Amino acid sequence: MYWQPVYDAYPINARTTWLNNCGVTPTGRHIATRMAAHFEQLTEHGPGGAALARLMHGVRQRIGRLLTAEPGDVALIHNTAEGMTMISFGLDLSSGDEILLLENEYPSNVYPWEHWRQHGVLVTFVPVGNTADEFLDYFRRALGPRTRVAALSLVHWCTGMPLPIAEIASICRQRGILLVLDGSQGVGMVPFDFARIAPAALCFSSWKWLLGPLGLGVIVVDRETLSKLKMPFKATDSVANPSSYLPYQSEMRASVDRYAYSTANYNDWVYLDESLGFLEAIGFERVRARISELTARLHGGLSALGFSTAYQHGDAPQSGILSVRKPGVDVEQLCSSLGQRGFVTRVRLGHLRLAPHVYLGPEQMDAAVAAIDELSRG
Repeated sequence: MYWQPVYDAYPINARTTWLNNCGVTPTGRHIATRMAAHFEQLTEHGPGGAALARLMHGVRQRIGRLLTAEPGDVALIHNTAEGMTMISFGLDLSSGDEILLLENEYPSNVYPWEHWRQHGVLVTFVPVGNTADEFLDYFRRALGPRTRVAALSLVHWCTGMPLPIAEIASICRQRGILLVLDGSQGVGMVPFDFARIAPAALCFSSWKWLLGPLGLGVIVVDRETLSKLKMPFKATDSVANPSSYLPYQSEMRASVDRYAYSTANYNDWVYLDESLGFLEAIGFERVRARISELTARLHGGLSALGFSTAYQHGDAPQSGILSVRKPGVDVEQLCSSLGQRGFVTRVRLGHLRLAPHVYLGPEQMDAAVAAIDELSRG
């Protein structure tokens, strides 16, 4: 009974089982209600600077609590690619230096680093492997005397395998390597303690496990790292005193706010504030447990049908992303047929990818397994 109001908050459940929550997420009724009230406020009173400042501060506090990070180290940007690009262009690397990336990584954590090749910097891809230990071995072997940066994801977007980030962070600290993390597939779904892991930076989008709006991202930067990064360009809100327009300024903001470089779509802040409040009310530990429960239910049913997962794990998957395949089953056709029946999934690296969230129920997982069973048998 606890989960019924959560289920009811997402009317999409009446017609669709949305199993692409590591891609994009639907809008809950509570968010639509909050947004309607927000726009009504705008029609009567217009936008207000003090109210916006309080809203932004509140969102940053919520994110800080989730990540065990200082709210002052958090900035709201547009997406992961933007954050990674800011970090990449802010570095000072030399010809012969090396950047390590993840094999088959999402483009948002690849394209921002490619420009370094024209400066003689080596960009190397580390194989993912089939287990966290195997990846760790590949990572150690990939390290060279001039490895300067490792830009990796918390969870692989195709396979769902969580990376051993704590161990990687320890290695990077010992060798003076800058660790930059893409948290899009992990934040809100797997535990992550920014203060303990202590990466140089973390970037992620809000529209996956945080149930936030498309087009709003987050960047968190360690203060020591921030002091060494150049701002790749200048804009109205990236300068030291953004409320003073004339005369033009040359000094840049010393804080992470420099990356919120110009007028933001603050309507998205309202959306994210509401989605984070919704998840906080449930409790992120309970959220993660529920996602694990639903994913394990899918895994159990599909394993019994002869489907295997994209990486090796114990009795249950280690994240909310389950990627499966079965010999003789065309997963592209299976994905398409599931879509016609109202089950939203995706195909990644030859596997059918499923990713439930808390607003879904066990019965929907069983229905998805039954549909996959029927469709895969032809």
